[in-house]
Amino acid sequence: MLTSLLTRIVRLATAKPWRVIILSAVLTAVSGVYMARNFAINTDIGRLLESDAPWAVRDAAISKAFPQRDQMILAVVQAPAPELADAAANALAGALRRQPTHFNAVSQPGSGPFFERNGLLFAGTDEVHQLTQQLVQARPLVGALAHDPTLRGLADTLTTTLTLPLQMGQVRLGDMAKLLGSSADTLDQVLTGKPAALSWVGLLDDSRKPGPDGHVFSFVAVSPVLDYSDLQAGAAASRAIRQAAADLQLAQRYQATVRLTGPQALADDEFASVSEGASLNGVLTVLVVVLILWLALRSARLIVAVLASLFAGLLITAALGLAMVGALNMISVAFAVLFVGLGVDFGIQFGVRYRAERHDRDHVIEALGLAAHEVGAPLALAAAATAAAFFCFLPTDYRGVAELGLIAGVGMMVAFATTFTLLPALIAVLQPGGEAEAPGFAWLAPADLFFERFRKPVLLVTVLAILAGAPLLPHLRFDFDPLHLKDPKSESMATLLELKDAPQAGTDDVTVLAPSLAAARETARKLAALPEVARVVTLQTFIPEDQPAKLQAIGQASAALMPALTQRTATPANDVARVNALRNASRQLAIAADEHPGPGAAEARHLSATLKTLAASNAATRDRAEQAIALPLQLSLAKLKLALSPQPVSQQTLPPELGRDWLTPDGRALVSISPKLPPAGSAQREAALDRFIAAVQRVEPAATGGPISIRGSADTIMTAFAQAGTWAVVSITILLWITLHRFADVARTLVPLLVSAIVTLELCVLFGIALNFANVIALPLLLGIGVAFKIYYVIAWRHGKTKLLQSSLTHAVLYSAATTATAFGSLWLSQHPGTASMGKLLALALVCTLIGAVFFQPILMGRPREDAHLGHDKPARP
Repeated sequence: MLTSLLTRIVRLATAKPWRVIILSAVLTAVSGVYMARNFAINTDIGRLLESDAPWAVRDAAISKAFPQRDQMILAVVQAPAPELADAAANALAGALRRQPTHFNAVSQPGSGPFFERNGLLFAGTDEVHQLTQQLVQARPLVGALAHDPTLRGLADTLTTTLTLPLQMGQVRLGDMAKLLGSSADTLDQVLTGKPAALSWVGLLDDSRKPGPDGHVFSFVAVSPVLDYSDLQAGAAASRAIRQAAADLQLAQRYQATVRLTGPQALADDEFASVSEGASLNGVLTVLVVVLILWLALRSARLIVAVLASLFAGLLITAALGLAMVGALNMISVAFAVLFVGLGVDFGIQFGVRYRAERHDRDHVIEALGLAAHEVGAPLALAAAATAAAFFCFLPTDYRGVAELGLIAGVGMMVAFATTFTLLPALIAVLQPGGEAEAPGFAWLAPADLFFERFRKPVLLVTVLAILAGAPLLPHLRFDFDPLHLKDPKSESMATLLELKDAPQAGTDDVTVLAPSLAAARETARKLAALPEVARVVTLQTFIPEDQPAKLQAIGQASAALMPALTQRTATPANDVARVNALRNASRQLAIAADEHPGPGAAEARHLSATLKTLAASNAATRDRAEQAIALPLQLSLAKLKLALSPQPVSQQTLPPELGRDWLTPDGRALVSISPKLPPAGSAQREAALDRFIAAVQRVEPAATGGPISIRGSADTIMTAFAQAGTWAVVSITILLWITLHRFADVARTLVPLLVSAIVTLELCVLFGIALNFANVIALPLLLGIGVAFKIYYVIAWRHGKTKLLQSSLTHAVLYSAATTATAFGSLWLSQHPGTASMGKLLALALVCTLIGAVFFQPILMGRPREDAHLGHDKPARP
C-alpha cells in the first residue's frame, strides 16, 4: 500500500511537474521570508539543560538570587607592580560605572577604594600592631620620599641614609637589602628596555609578587547588559571595556593591559570560535558534496535537481523549526549540518535508482515511476527510523538536544517529502540524458564471491575481533569538564588558565544559599573547620573583627606619619640634577658595600653599578627609570595616606555592590567555599577535589555550583542520552517489526547496528577520544543514521537480491555516506574543541556504521531465503 501510494505521488508529480515546482518554489520563498524575519539564536547556555534534580534546583535558586554571577565578565588588569595594576583597575572601574547602558553593575573583587581605605582592618590585630610600628620607625624614610617622590629623591635618600645613619649604626645595610636589590633589578629592566616598576608595597608584603611573566593582577568584575539575539551576547560590553581601557591610556600611564575572562567572556569567545572559519568550511563542504554527487549521479542535471530539492527542504525545515521553538539554541543550530548530511542520502538513493532504471529503458517518466516503486518503502522506513531516533530526545531534560531532535526529526520528514515530489518533478523537467551503464562497483565482484564462500569464517573472525576489543570498554574516558571544550588559545580561556589557582577565578568553588546572614555565619563556621577547605567567604567576611584595637593602632601611626605624608613636595629636578644624584648615590653605595661586608653588601654593589650605568645613559632612559620608580612610589604614598584613615566598617557601610553580591533583598545570604587543592596540573588535584566535595556535602548537603554542578550536569546528560538511546532502540524495533513482520529480520537490522556502536566505542579508547558534553550526541545519532543504511540491505535481501557489494545499492550507500561524512567532517575542522570533537566522533561512528552496513550486514544475512520474491541471482539495486 505504501509503495503504491508513493509511486502514484511520483507519477502525479511528473505528470504536472511545473505545478509542483512552482508550488514548491512559493513554499520555499515563503519559508525563506519567514526565516529571515524571525531568525533568532538564543545564546543563553543556561537554557540548554532543564532538570529538577536537587543540584539543578539549588543552582537555579542561586542564579535567580545572584544573576550577575553567571553573566560576569572579569576584566583582568595586569601591570609590573601592584600599585600600577590597582591604579589602572580603579580608573577602568570608574569609567565603566559611567556606562549604565552597557553595565548593570561594576565591582572590584578584593580591591578598590573600600579596601584601599580599610585594608589594614582585615589583617590580624597583632599583625596590625607590628605593621604600624614598622611604619612609625620608618618615618624618616617615609618623610624623605614623600618630600621628593622621584628618582632623584630615592637617590638622595640613599645617599643620606648610607652616610651618618649607617656609620652610627642607626641603620644596617642588611635591613636595606630588599630595597637595594629590588631597585637594582627594576632599573636593570629599564636599561634593557623591558617594562618595569618598583613595587614599594612589595617591599613590605610578598602576597602579590609578580608571576613568571613579571606581572601582577587586579580585577574589575562587571555585570554586562546582554543581547541574547547576538551570537556573542556580551560582545557590546566587551568592546566597551576595551574602548575604555584605550581611552584611559592604561598602557601608556600604567604599563597595564586588560584581558577578559569570566563566564560571559568564555561563552562569547566559545561562540566566536564556533563561527571562526565557518564560511570557508561551508564553501569547502559544498564543493566536496557537489564532487561526491557527481561521482554518484554522473549528470549535472541530476545534481541540480538534488541540490535544489535539498535547498528547498532546508529552508522549509528552518522555517518550521523557528515556528516550533521560537529561537534556535547553540546545539539546535546544528540541524542544518544534520539535514544536509542525512537529507542528501534520500536524493542520492532516489537518483541512483533512477539511473539504474534509466539504463534499462529510455523513458524518463517511466524510469521515475519504477524508481519510486523500488525505493519507496526502504526510504520511507529509513526516514521514519531516522526521525524516530531524533524525536526520542524530546522527553529528556537536555533541552538543547531535545530541540535539535525536534527540528531534525521534522527535517527528515521534509527531506523525504521533497524527494518524492519536488525531486522527480525537477528531473522530469530537466530531462537528464540516458545511462550508458548501470551504476555499481563491478570491481567488488570478487569480494562478493569471497564473502559468500567464506561467510562463516569471516563471521567468526569478526566476532573474535569485537570480543578481543571488549576489554577496552572499561577504559572509555568520560570528560565532562566544560572548560576542556573551550579553545585554550582564546583570550578568556588562556587568562582563566593563568588564573587557575587565583581566588578570583573560583572555578572549583562551591556555594550554599543560606536563609539568613546568621545561618550563613554558622554554615561558614562549620565548613571552615574542614581540612579540605581553604577559604569560606560570606558577607560577614568583609566586616573586620576587633576593629577598635586596630583603629587605635592605625590612629597612632596616622598621627606620626600624616605630617610627613601631607608635606609639600619638592620641585621636580632637571636631568642634570638627576644625574648628579645618581652618581652620588652610586659612589656612596660602593663605599657602604666595601665598609660593611655581609648582608646587603652584594645588593649595594649591584645597585651602585646600575646607578652608574643609568647616569651614563641618555635622558630618555632616565625618564623611563623615573616612571618605573616614581609613579609606583607616588601611588604607594597615596594609598598609605588612605590606609591610615580607615573608617569603622559595618554591614550598613559596606559598598552597595558588595552587599548585592552576597545578600539578597529578602535576607538570603551566599556562602562561597574554596577547596584546598594541589597546583593546577597536579595528578592529585582530581582526587583532592573529590574529597573536598564529599566533605562539604557531609556538612552541608545543600552545597552546589562549580564541580558539583558539573558532575550533576554530566549525570543528567548521560541519563538523557541513555533514555534517548533506549527509546530509539525500542521505537526503531517496533517500526521494523511493523514493516518486516519477522523477528529474525529485525535482528538482522539491529545486530549490525549494535556491533557498529561497540566497535565505535572500542576505537574511541584506541584513538584516545573521550566522551564529552558535545560529542556524546553522536551515539544516539548513530542509531538513526545506521538503521537507514541497514534497512536498504535488509529489504534488498528480503527481495532475494544477491551480489550486494557490486550492486547499485552499495554504489548509492557509499556515496551517500561520503556526503554525510563530509558534512559531519566539516565540524571536525572547527576551531572550537567541542565542535571538533563532535565532528571527529560522528565521522568515526559513521565509518563504523558504514562498514557494518556494507560488509558485515550482507555476511550476517547470508543467501536470501527460498521464499524471496525475486531470483537469487538478480543483482541488488536500491
